[in-house]
Amino acid sequence: MLSIIFCSRVKDNPDSNVGRLLDSIVDHTDSEERRQIEVLIKYDSDDDCRPQEGFFSQYPFAVKTFTWSRGEGRHGLHNAQEYLFTQRDPRSRFLLMTADDFIFNRSGFVSEILAIKDEFCILGHRRPPIEAYAGRYEQEKMIRDWVVSFGCWSPVVSARLIEVCQNFGWQANCDSWLMGLTVVLYDMYGIVIWKQHELFYERGGSYERPASCGAAPSFNNMELTNNKGPENKYWFELVRRQARNVYLNMKYGTSLKPLGWGPTRLMRKIRSQPLNQLPGRALRMLTRKVSIG
Repeated sequence: MLSIIFCSRVKDNPDSNVGRLLDSIVDHTDSEERRQIEVLIKYDSDDDCRPQEGFFSQYPFAVKTFTWSRGEGRHGLHNAQEYLFTQRDPRSRFLLMTADDFIFNRSGFVSEILAIKDEFCILGHRRPPIEAYAGRYEQEKMIRDWVVSFGCWSPVVSARLIEVCQNFGWQANCDSWLMGLTVVLYDMYGIVIWKQHELFYERGGSYERPASCGAAPSFNNMELTNNKGPENKYWFELVRRQARNVYLNMKYGTSLKPLGWGPTRLMRKIRSQPLNQLPGRALRMLTRKVSIG
């Protein structure tokens, strides 16, 4: 399944048009694809202009809405996205992160996304020069370049990647976090999980937004936009830890089932403690077995 996730605010937001977005899904999907998608939307509790529940019943696919406090507004988008992620259908393999002013404009995109077998991947319509940032992605000039190198982007990301990373970054723009993770994965391990697709959406609202232009204040010194941040450079260390987790899961697998006894599990047991302790461990195990017998 594909989960389409976004936050919406109608009040005082002329760009918001969730009906247009949902209509465009209907226009560019067939009956089978509609059974394989769901839409999860978060509204603010003080938004008295938000659609009533009955509005969404007209659509031939699942729409789940959630309402709670506005909090930090746009600066808290990543926190809302994390909660919506936990409420998705467990069968969902991919997430499409978007906004309520986007429009889908090409048929077949749902089937194309779901046909991808990769457990770890990020999809975008523009392929950034990922390799060019290796070794210098923390330099200010490089940050300002890679943070917008993907263009107007509504990211598609595998659900497994979010499960392993455990969040959508530490700033409102999940796209800038995904780009940072992409760059770090290549820098540390030479791995590129980016896949390119043919464009299937467009933005119907304004690109000039106070939060993304640096005009809206935020307590969050981990915020990363096109023209500022992150002020707290710990951001990079955290992303490097996420990249290592992704690499290890790609290398050793993501199954949570315990390994059966065999050469692999035996070697892990041996390596779990210093080798000079191995004779003592073997003797203790033998003693326990004899006492039980």
